[in-house]
Amino acid sequence: MTSIEGTVLEINFRNDENGWTVMSLDFDGMLTTAVGCMPHIHEGEFVRLFGAWGEHRVYGQQFVVKSVETRLPNTDESIRMFLSSGLVKGVGEAIAGRIVDKFGQDTFDIIENSPELLAEINGISARLSQSIAESFSEHIGIKQIVIDLQNLGLSIKQAFRAFDRYGSAAATLIGENPYRMIDDIVGIGFERADRIAGNMGVEKTSEFRIDTGIQHELKIAMNDGHTCLPRGEVVRKASGRLGIEQELVQMRITSLTQSGRIVQKLINDTPAVFHIEAHIAEADVARRLYMLAKDTPRIKIKNANDAYERFIGNEHLSEEQERAVLSALNGQVEVITGGPGTGKTTIIKAIISIFEMSGVETVLCAPTGRAAKRIEQSTGREARTIHRLLEYGRGSDEDEFIGYARFMRDEENPLEAEAVIVDEASMIDVFLMRSLLRALCGGTRLIIVGDADQLPSVGPGNVLRDIIKSGAFTVSNLTKFYRQKEGGNIVENAHRVNRGEQPEFYLTGDFIFIPKQQPEQVLDYIKMLLTDELNERYDILEDTQILCPVKKGILGVHNINVQIRELLNPWLASKSEVKVGDTTFRQGDKVMQTKNNYSMEWYYSDESHFSASGIGVFNGDLGRIVNLDTDAKQAVIRFDGNKDATYEFKELEQIEHAYAVTVHKSQGSEFPVVILPLFAGAGRFLSRNLLYTALTRAMEKVIIIGQKKTVEYMVNNNRIKGRYTTLDHEIIELEDVLGAL
Repeated sequence: MTSIEGTVLEINFRNDENGWTVMSLDFDGMLTTAVGCMPHIHEGEFVRLFGAWGEHRVYGQQFVVKSVETRLPNTDESIRMFLSSGLVKGVGEAIAGRIVDKFGQDTFDIIENSPELLAEINGISARLSQSIAESFSEHIGIKQIVIDLQNLGLSIKQAFRAFDRYGSAAATLIGENPYRMIDDIVGIGFERADRIAGNMGVEKTSEFRIDTGIQHELKIAMNDGHTCLPRGEVVRKASGRLGIEQELVQMRITSLTQSGRIVQKLINDTPAVFHIEAHIAEADVARRLYMLAKDTPRIKIKNANDAYERFIGNEHLSEEQERAVLSALNGQVEVITGGPGTGKTTIIKAIISIFEMSGVETVLCAPTGRAAKRIEQSTGREARTIHRLLEYGRGSDEDEFIGYARFMRDEENPLEAEAVIVDEASMIDVFLMRSLLRALCGGTRLIIVGDADQLPSVGPGNVLRDIIKSGAFTVSNLTKFYRQKEGGNIVENAHRVNRGEQPEFYLTGDFIFIPKQQPEQVLDYIKMLLTDELNERYDILEDTQILCPVKKGILGVHNINVQIRELLNPWLASKSEVKVGDTTFRQGDKVMQTKNNYSMEWYYSDESHFSASGIGVFNGDLGRIVNLDTDAKQAVIRFDGNKDATYEFKELEQIEHAYAVTVHKSQGSEFPVVILPLFAGAGRFLSRNLLYTALTRAMEKVIIIGQKKTVEYMVNNNRIKGRYTTLDHEIIELEDVLGAL
């Protein structure tokens, strides 16, 4: 690594969001350009830069900075430049010149130790002199903290993030526990934290390090959808990541288990290790479901068969639909599962109607806003997201949790409804299911509706499948499907795929296959569709969605988003832009929230001037950037067509472009048109249930572009990537223990 040093002459450009700086400095008498993350550098400072020379195609030779050492200016001119750079509040060029004229190279000593002497200068009051001293002291303090953090091994950007998170105690807190940064600071993973710990002298075999590594593996497992891992797998992964003997990991797992910091249980004769939060959630869901199923309905339907006969009138249900409705009327916890077109919505409508006739107050909900809106439109009944149903928000002044966002509905404040119907249940993770069950009174009917063959939830758990697998609850499995319309092929082909049969390919209609032999040809054809054929019939950004098996590669989410954004939302002088990290966001961009933000406030209004507000934007929510205010450093993103949320620019790290999304992220949503680029090379991601899930997202048209052999491979590849979950085991265990009492 090369180093250069000199006085900073001018800050040519700085991105306040990520600290990216372009500056000019005097290096050995030559005007030199340096670029890099340097948010704390100001004009007049003497700097030593570490990095390498590079050649910009437009601006020529530049020094690309990796790290920086600084010292305060020591000449009259550089001191004047430093003070007038805008760093010290209340000091411009004129006042900076007067200060240096009077105190020269003693200026900084005067500001730090005798600021009252500044008031002797024309234009500086006693109040301003104190303000100058405080502003200078704050800058020096922050600079020293950042230097201390860099000495620990953090990059400049990470050091400032650490300062934002921990304040003036950052170096102390990180020194006590460098691994805390994994959860607290964006961009710090276990490897970086572990390197910092090593620099600080933490031994490889330290119990603290091994314990953190084990916990980290369990958190990774949760991020991958598991609620536990076989003990042997935890040992293997942790020892490999930590570079230590497996016996040491074995000993620490035993110790962590004995202290209650993790949980170990024997599952089918195999010891499984749980992150304690996942185990508590899964065990609690099992207990609450079991107890709810054994309870007596709050309002009984005296004669369900008679109620059904009164409802049916001119309606016509198949035998299996009728059995599902009657089972739900007579039961406590019911599961209705089936693929697209099997009549799940018809059954929901029938159940709600009969409950209404019988005086059973019923609420309808779904995991996402799009799923709730779709079932609301299909049934003609109000539907809410689970978060909205449980009144996610902040406590009142009297609430002990004031200031904390949480579900207001729980055991202490349960839902009044006598029946709750949950649609798209395959999307519900174990934590959300627990929150829902906590808000149900004893005797509340719970009807769980979903497609068990869909991809599982983004969050940990396999709730719907495990509930069915436990065998403890009545399950209505719908197998007969009804065509969408005469000549419709989407539903039929989806069921063919689910049965392991090859779909029927067409060149026109609602299920189209376009053969292409090169990834570039696939991408070119997508562009043609969006700007020509589909553009004549659909609102491209609202009605069409590109679904990809993977994120990387020519046909991955990342590249397609770049290509399609420039096609559908090109740069114009009238459109604001902001760069956050490596991503440039533009007004009008189609975007997706990538993680649950429980504290994000939103508001909406409609044509009747009805307005509402709430908090919470969640992983997978789709929206559009409707405004970018570069002065206020805020972006407004509109979700679900009318729900606006205001993001600080730094919060846009939670957002990514969504012209294309992964199939997994599309769950719970339906789109008039789905475009599915399929090409060999995605390996284990090319599975039957991924293809099935993608097909079932389409309402009017599916367009598959790529290689026929890839489609055939996916249909034949039924090796679903399993999840380690134990909800079914917990339910069966309860049945064995409590059923024997």
